[in-house]
Amino acid sequence: MPESTSSRFSRAAGRTALAAAAALAPVLAAAPVASATASGLDDTWSCSVPTGYVYDQIVASSSCGTRPLYHLRTPVDGLVSCVTERGFVYDTASQTSNCSMVKSSKSASYRLRIPGDLVTSCVTATGFVHDLVTARAECSMSPGSTNPAYRLRTPVDGLWACKVPAGWTYSATVTDRDCSHSITSTATKYRLKV
Repeated sequence: MPESTSSRFSRAAGRTALAAAAALAPVLAAAPVASATASGLDDTWSCSVPTGYVYDQIVASSSCGTRPLYHLRTPVDGLVSCVTERGFVYDTASQTSNCSMVKSSKSASYRLRIPGDLVTSCVTATGFVHDLVTARAECSMSPGSTNPAYRLRTPVDGLWACKVPAGWTYSATVTDRDCSHSITSTATKYRLKV
């Protein structure tokens, strides 16, 4: 039975499409990834740090030219990172050789935390207040010294807080040591009111 013109055309078009795809395969394989989030770069090494990633190690590498090589990580609660990340706080700051390109030198690292009610953090967080300030060695990178740590709180009506957040007022004040950075001084605490 003779082959129809449309069948021959379909077969020829299919061969052309396959040849085009085969020709593009090496180009597509070498193309840079457009979106860091979609590419799944967690736990890989890269010459740059895309948006949405942090890094927990850094090394000098000739493969990156003059740039260092970064061990990429997706920021999650409890991850120790060489950098802080927007939307996270940290509850431990330290010096580590993992975050320095210079041999026998150390650079800062941070244990990332998702801010939340009753989380103690070395920094304050947007959308939260704090009701207690303590001196913690974990928030200092200098051995033998301390830095302030803040007990974060979600603002609610009636909560005693060290600051009044934007859009709120207060119904009473008290002076005590809870909001002071020094154990020998006092500071004002506010009873929040919507």
